Amino acid sequence: MQQFILNINDDSKISAFLNFLKTLNYVSSVEKISADIPVLSQEQKTELDERRKTAKEKNYIPWEDAKRQLKFKRK
Repeated sequence: MQQFILNINDDSKISAFLNFLKTLNYVSSVEKISADIPVLSQEQKTELDERRKTAKEKNYIPWEDAKRQLKFKRK
């Protein structure tokens, strides 16, 4: 299976394009991904899964505390 990311500049064409893709019998799924949500590679997803398997609950911190420690890029 192959995955592609497309950047479509004309918002008025997006709906028609997604509907066209859904008509193709060899396309298994069509999803619109928000630009605000980072796209992870399969390798990154695998690494995160491994970390979750070995994580200890005593090392977890509340989300509000974690959020304060993160640095977010502002657009």
